Amino acid sequence: MIHLHLTAIVLAVVFFFITYFSIKNPGDPDAKYAKVPHMIARLFYVIVLVSGLVLFIQAMGINGMLYGLKFLAGLFTLGLMEMAVIRKRKGTGQPLFIIFLVLAVITIGLGIYLPMGPVTALFR
Repeated sequence: MIHLHLTAIVLAVVFFFITYFSIKNPGDPDAKYAKVPHMIARLFYVIVLVSGLVLFIQAMGINGMLYGLKFLAGLFTLGLMEMAVIRKRKGTGQPLFIIFLVLAVITIGLGIYLPMGPVTALFR
């Protein structure tokens, strides 16, 4: 399940960046080419949410509070990814993109630090 979650995260972020940077100007006729990667990114958002929820339920006995914080941070990160694309289409997406980057670093840091993360798995 962890491999599915990590793969879905990477693909969701890749499609998010493709979508975000393919929108040049608000109301641009070329923005229609961003619809397909945006829909694919939304599919991966759902996969990330479902696999993250399963991992959260599995990890409740290990360190419930930190996994709860990571789950909330991941949920807000996915929400900010979606809102940044929508706001960029309207022309006001820059602050949300910066907040997304900061929250993504926090979420990734928590994921690496927690007991089911890759760094902790090295020392088992």
